Amino acid sequence: MNDALTPMDALAARVEELIILLETAREPYWVRWMQRALERIDANQLAGVSQVLAAYGGQDSFSDLEVAQDLAVTAPHRHRALNERLVELRTEIHQLANTVASGTAS
Repeated sequence: MNDALTPMDALAARVEELIILLETAREPYWVRWMQRALERIDANQLAGVSQVLAAYGGQDSFSDLEVAQDLAVTAPHRHRALNERLVELRTEIHQLANTVASGTAS
């Protein structure tokens, strides 16, 4: 039996991690956005993948998000750690979503 995750399952897992990070950073707009996308991804609907990808375009988009700006002065290490993890998840999620959307996922 193969225990490897499909790209869609991997995407769902990373979006779940992202939602937790966004909740920690008190980003309710993006939490709701990603929760709606995750519901569709969990239902194996490409609309969820499209919603994730739609977050990445244009000025002031998810691509530009910096979380926990209030911690930049009071807890700079925490601020940096949250944003480094955000960048990692954002990059991985974008790659997984593109893989699924392109139909190259197996």
